[in-house]
Amino acid sequence: MTTLALTDADATSRAGAHLAAHLHGGDAIALVGDLGAGKTTFVAGLVAALGGGAASSPTFSLVNEYPGGRLTVWHVDLYRIERAAELPELGLDDVFGDPRGIVIVEWADKHDVMPADHLRLELSHSATGRDLVATGTGPRGLALASALRAELLGSP
Repeated sequence: MTTLALTDADATSRAGAHLAAHLHGGDAIALVGDLGAGKTTFVAGLVAALGGGAASSPTFSLVNEYPGGRLTVWHVDLYRIERAAELPELGLDDVFGDPRGIVIVEWADKHDVMPADHLRLELSHSATGRDLVATGTGPRGLALASALRAELLGSP
């Protein structure tokens, strides 16, 4: 497992932009990390790189949709979801795998919602800024994790 150092918010946003270049419709990304670890900053860089405008935290709306770019982005936040019974209201089954866009789920570790094949990004605070660990499940998730590591480190 490779830990990628992100020195500040700009580096976190740039990491999202690097990932955007490798995304295809139907991709799914799980974001995990404490409050303030950079999840929404990462998403903002990704959405901007796709041409979808300015992204913000969906903590209170639960789902933000960013159309108009190369891919639509469905940005989901599970922070306030307490019970699994609330999950169907988010409509995740309608957007996971949709070839028109990608789904990014913040606080994805709170509930078992991710498809079997997805990219998992763990962001954490570090002494020098933030750390990012990219892992994948399934062939597409593994390919995306490898591509992001290659972009940020210069090698897979």
